[in-house]
Amino acid sequence: MNKNKIIITLSIIAFIALFVWSNESRKGAIIPFGNTDIACLPNGHVNLTDHVHPELTITVDGVKEVVPANVGILPNCMSEIHTHDETSVIHAESYIPGRVQDMTLADFYAVWDKNPQREGYTLEIFQDGELKNSIEEVKIIDLSKIELRYTSIQE
Repeated sequence: MNKNKIIITLSIIAFIALFVWSNESRKGAIIPFGNTDIACLPNGHVNLTDHVHPELTITVDGVKEVVPANVGILPNCMSEIHTHDETSVIHAESYIPGRVQDMTLADFYAVWDKNPQREGYTLEIFQDGELKNSIEEVKIIDLSKIELRYTSIQE
């Protein structure tokens, strides 16, 4: 075998080894999404152990508001809790078993970088018809129906 073929073969082997090592080492690492406790999914939708889909409905004085597409999705990172479209479905997923069970609506709002309180409005929070005191109480559960109702304060 000539010298060039040996160098090319060794380079290919080194590249494959580096690629495999890089992917394996990132599996256990939690890379935070912005200033949150929520992680970026290093490989997108690959190797997930949990994947749940609650639905978030927001109404303001009885008028439905759109939950935007791509909340929690950046060019180089998809957070563990995000949206893909404007259907009001939240996607919560992780490659760490059981991690999604600890997520709340507060985590989604942290990723969204939005304050759930609105000046001039009262807020009622419901999960599957049950009134909640705060978004921290709203667990991210598959197929759960979450509703935030804003009502103008009448003066």
